[in-house]
Formats: sequence, structure tokens, C-alpha cells
Amino acid sequence: MTLRPYQIDAIARVQQCYREGARAVLLQLPTGGGKTHAAAEGVIAPSLSRGRRVIFLADLEEIILDTVQRLRALGLDAAPILAGRAACPTAPVQVASQQTLVSWQRRGIEIPPADRVILDECHGAAAETVRALLGHLRERGALLLGLTATPARGDGLPLDEFDRIVCGPQPRELVAAGALVPCEVLSPGSMLDRGIAMDPVEAVLTLGAGRRCVVFAPHGAEARRIAGDLTRAGEQAVAVLDSMARDERRGVRARLEHSEVQHLVTVRALQKGFDAPVLDCCVLTSACTVTSYLQSVGRVLRPSPATGKADALVIDLRGAVYQHGLPLDDRAWSLAGGQGRAAASVDGGPDLRRCKACHAIFPPRTVCPRCGSTLIADPRPLRVQRAEMFAQSTVPVSVRAQRYVDGTVRAMVARGMRAEKAAQVARAKAPQWAREALEQLEAKGNQRVA
Repeated sequence: MTLRPYQIDAIARVQQCYREGARAVLLQLPTGGGKTHAAAEGVIAPSLSRGRRVIFLADLEEIILDTVQRLRALGLDAAPILAGRAACPTAPVQVASQQTLVSWQRRGIEIPPADRVILDECHGAAAETVRALLGHLRERGALLLGLTATPARGDGLPLDEFDRIVCGPQPRELVAAGALVPCEVLSPGSMLDRGIAMDPVEAVLTLGAGRRCVVFAPHGAEARRIAGDLTRAGEQAVAVLDSMARDERRGVRARLEHSEVQHLVTVRALQKGFDAPVLDCCVLTSACTVTSYLQSVGRVLRPSPATGKADALVIDLRGAVYQHGLPLDDRAWSLAGGQGRAAASVDGGPDLRRCKACHAIFPPRTVCPRCGSTLIADPRPLRVQRAEMFAQSTVPVSVRAQRYVDGTVRAMVARGMRAEKAAQVARAKAPQWAREALEQLEAKGNQRVA
């Protein structure tokens, strides 16, 4: 077995869940953590050695054919099930298209027997047809294993197809183990409600100069425009869209690896099922869910020993980092809805700082880890910054509140307002925290008088 120690541990915990009575277990490993390899050596191979049959479900033809090749390379007898291709029902491992088996079920075509069902990218399997297929397979006695880096549905609802969840190591642990590379993020000063901080073409040519970039555009027309402008600027780029044929997409990956193509531009087509470790820069142009954010950035986090890749760069033109945190942040996952919040989040958002010199985003510190500048900005709302300072202060909040109101009164009086009127206005217009503190102080005083 060639599994890494964390993969062996994760599979052992999955098996323990089954021994404890679970029928459907979700395995979470960060992008680049080797989910398919862990399932192949830790679940599929042992199952075949015991005479069991396996169905591996995926939703993209490229993932299905790549998985068949990887399983066969491990000496496992695997065959694809795809529309328009002849099936091989005798193979003990069937790597099947979700859509094809759903179609078979609807038309009454017999689905191959399975003792184990492995569902790839299981966070996206919320469709009623897929749930019905999984229910049918489980009714026949199959145990279900879901694989994903991001166990969070786009609609925020729970992943109730599963009984238990097993989470692997945090991304920073995989960086330390050499399974992922470190990552820097450049971003505007806050999350933008509309528009982006700069043209993606300019971002690639300046901030991403010398790197191999994957740009995630908002729609196909913009992806083609970006690819064309980059090529005209002397940087060979290709737009990879959902409509691109599988063989053509494979050709693009080969050209990228041979330096015939430098940049890829896409919308969603490369978020999963496309591994090109030579990519070392990700450009984000849209607001996104935590799943699409992490899946997109994950395209550039894999190491590439052949090119000596040392790190990755994320150019976040919309400011998604302020919503979802840094890509390598620790995250808490569960089967409940609304998952994936960065562990370092405070008051609803990540606790981050921004370098005014190079635009890097990082956890709180006084010196930029990217360029060494001491010009550090705190992009969080002022109310959050003030609350943090107040929490660290030894001055009672009621004293601070009275000082705030007194200072406002003095300023109003200096501008010619009567003292009595200034006191009323200052109190009425004081921040909520000041008003609440003074009200609580007055309430305590009234209680003592009573």
C-alpha cells in the first residue's frame, strides 16, 4: 500500500464508522489530498480481495475515464459505464456516469450489483434522481462512501444522504507534508458588491507575470475575450469551456505541460476533474460559494516537482477572501448546512489584514509576510475593530461611553450649540454600544436608589 499516513488514518476511521453501524460515510480530504487514491487502495482493493463488487460514481466523462486508468494502473479490474460505450458487466469495479445509471434506472435497465458504492464530488449530488439512485443501491445492501474536499451544498442545506463524516487533515498540514504548496492571496481592500478590481488580462500580465495562470471568468464570452487578449499580448492562452470535447481538453493539458500554452481561461469546466500541477496562479473574477472558491483555488495548490514549483498565487479580483477566508485556513466541516467557514472567522467574517504596498492578504501581524512592508490595513468594519479594542481595554465600557458622549458634546458646543441641546443630540446619535452601556449604568443606578 502506497497511501500516506493521513490517508491510512482517514480510511481506518471510515471503516470504524461502518463497524459501528453507519451505512453511508462521507470522507473529506482537501483538494490535492488524494481522495481517489485513498479510496482505490484503502476501500476498492480490499473489497475486491474479499470478492465484493464496487461501483464508483462520477458526473464527468473525463473523471470516469481517468479513474478507470488509475485503477487499472493499480492492477484493479475496472470498466467504464458511459452513454454510447459498450459496458463490461463482468468487471468487479464499474466506474459509472451518474447520468447514465439514472437513465438506466428510469428505463428499467438492470444496474450492476455492488457491495460498495463510492460517490465522487458527493457535495453536488443533491438532485432527486441521484438520491433515488443511491437509495436503490443502498436498498440492495451496498455501503456508500462519499468523497469531497468541500462537504457543503450550494444551497446551504445539510448533506443528509450520509450518516457520518470523516475529515482528513487541514490544508496547512498537507503543506507541511509536501502534498500542497504554500499560497499567497492578493485582493482589493474589501469584497466588491459589483465589478472587479482590475481587468483579468492586466492582472495576469502584471501581478501574475512569469506564472502559469488559470482564470475563472464569469461567463463564456468573457472567457474567450480574456484568452484572446492574453494571446494578442504575447501570452498563449486557451479558453476551456464546458462545450470543449474531452480529447481536446486533454490536448490542452498536454500543451500546457509542454509550455505550448501558458494560461487557461474557464468558467466552471476546470473546477473539478482537471489536474495540472504546473499551474501556479489562480485569478478569480466572481463572487462564489465556499465550494467553488476552494475548488477553483485548489487547481493551483498541487506541487509540481518537474517545474520546481515553490508556491501558488491567488489574485482575488472580487474580494471573495473576505467572505471565505484564506484558502489554507483551518475549516470545520460537518453534515449540517452552511459549512466551510474559516476557523479564524470573527463576527461573521475572517480576521484578516491587508498590505497597502503589495495588496497581500494575511492573518493579523504587523509586517507583511510577502514584501516586508509595515503599512498594514485592517479591512474589517470599524465596529468590529472597535469591539476588539474595547474587549482588550481595562477601562469599563460605561466610562468609555460617557467619554465618547462628553467629547461629542464639547465639539457641538464649540460650534455654537447650547450645552443642553448638545447633550441630547450627542446621546441620541451615539453608537449603539455607547447608548446601551449608559442605559445599563442608569438602570443599575435606579436599582440602587429603589
